[in-house]
Amino acid sequence: MQTLTLVLQLVLGLGQLTVAAASVTARPWLIRLTRSAPVPLASGSRAARWPVAVLALLGGALALASIAMPFLAFFAACFGVLAAIVLAWRRAAPSRRALPAMLGVCSVTLAMAQPLGLKVLALPKAAELPLAKVRATVIKNYEAGTWFEGIAAGPDGTLYLAANRGLDFARSDYYRSAQGEVLARSADGKERSVFKTPAGSAAGVLAVAPDGVFYMTSHGDDSGVWRMGADGKAERFVSLPKGAWPNGIDIGPDGMLYIADSKLGVIWRADRATGIFSEAIRSDLLLARPLIALAPGANGVHFRGRELLVTVSDRTTVLSATLQGDGSFTPFKTLASGIPGDDFAIGSDGSLFITTHPYNTVVKVAPSGERSIIAGEAEHIVGATDAVFGRGPADRQILYVVTDGGAFTGGPGTRGALVALAPYGN
Repeated sequence: MQTLTLVLQLVLGLGQLTVAAASVTARPWLIRLTRSAPVPLASGSRAARWPVAVLALLGGALALASIAMPFLAFFAACFGVLAAIVLAWRRAAPSRRALPAMLGVCSVTLAMAQPLGLKVLALPKAAELPLAKVRATVIKNYEAGTWFEGIAAGPDGTLYLAANRGLDFARSDYYRSAQGEVLARSADGKERSVFKTPAGSAAGVLAVAPDGVFYMTSHGDDSGVWRMGADGKAERFVSLPKGAWPNGIDIGPDGMLYIADSKLGVIWRADRATGIFSEAIRSDLLLARPLIALAPGANGVHFRGRELLVTVSDRTTVLSATLQGDGSFTPFKTLASGIPGDDFAIGSDGSLFITTHPYNTVVKVAPSGERSIIAGEAEHIVGATDAVFGRGPADRQILYVVTDGGAFTGGPGTRGALVALAPYGN
């Protein structure tokens, strides 16, 4: 599919640019290139020629640009369809419609093969919230193509960052060429690699146990949870059913792992001693919208005491349920809405600090329910995926945010970053 998409982008791009040029000039070589009819494109009045030229020029430029920025491919295809319609209308005789037919077929095929732009347009609408900006500091910008999905803080204050390279958000199997890696960043700023996933398995979200063992979700053909102990040895600890999309993860008050499934509408519960898992909650409220959803369903998951909090990205909701003594949960209630949340952190006063990924904000939900945007693009929050408060003696009130640099629309060259926010003042 990827090769087909690239061929279509090249054919549609070069073909439309040739049509645009042939529509406004009578150069013999251009006429020969576009000779699918007895009458060259450059014939006719200017009023008849220029609509084709403009549509084809825009479509061709977008098609070629979409090779680097897949988000543009759907819009290039739309311009291609319009150009084909206008061109077919100009060439009334059926014998003259080979060229517009070729443009139309290529455009429709590209739109079906690469619908990322349409899905971005169909993203749910975020509520308009008041601004309450806080101090922000960029700690580090990483190399191009390094994107972050998760961050967690160890008991000794070490920050663990889940990085990916080779992700392709234009594909449904975006993890196909991914290489995941966990970086450990100490208080002095030194970083080291502590674990790499196998090729084709994306690094996800992290949870660190009191004993320093960390767990990380991973999405790929074999999706589940990795575990790495103090000895540095990593193992695939939980293998979830086919079709699962493990995303957020946390350790519950009962000592069990809780894993949000972004596709199946499930919160999984796994035993940290054995890796045996079961369904803790299954609910339609955790599902994304069918067919058009680009954003996940259930995404971030954290406990606030015995209260389980879940962001459902595509439905812009934050849900709450309480873990009861017998292991069951109370029915979900909606804690907040209008927030297309990715993952989140919980502050010392119980406030939620929610990253919104392609919406480029961090949203605070106070215990009172009041919502506000505390950081945006001006604070270098571009493609924010996760956040955590520090656990060292000097940074317990610092909110660390990781980003992918805006990879959904920016393409493979975007740069992930680590940003520090001060939501409780200096």
